[in-house]
Amino acid sequence: MPFASTTIRTRRRAEVRRRDGDAPCALQITADCQAVNGQIEYNARPPDPRSFEVDHIVSSDEAMRAGWTEAEADALENTQGVCRQCNRAKSSGNRPVAAVRPTYINPRFT
Repeated sequence: MPFASTTIRTRRRAEVRRRDGDAPCALQITADCQAVNGQIEYNARPPDPRSFEVDHIVSSDEAMRAGWTEAEADALENTQGVCRQCNRAKSSGNRPVAAVRPTYINPRFT
């Protein structure tokens, strides 16, 4: 599930960019991304594969299964800046994603 609304998504993009600056792609899972050392084209617009996107570290679905609220799942601390192609590769299901342990409690919410 993507961010709860377009307003949250737009605001979160600005917050992640402000927090991380022009950091490289946090995932770097595709060969193309690795070839350019994760460089993101911050001014590019989709469908450019190097365009900037915000990715959930713990996916919204996994967060909901772990008992997080929607606000906790969309929190700034649960996001990272990535390139479009790596975000799509991660979301495609072609990359194994570790299951969320049912007993996992994120320390920032305790």
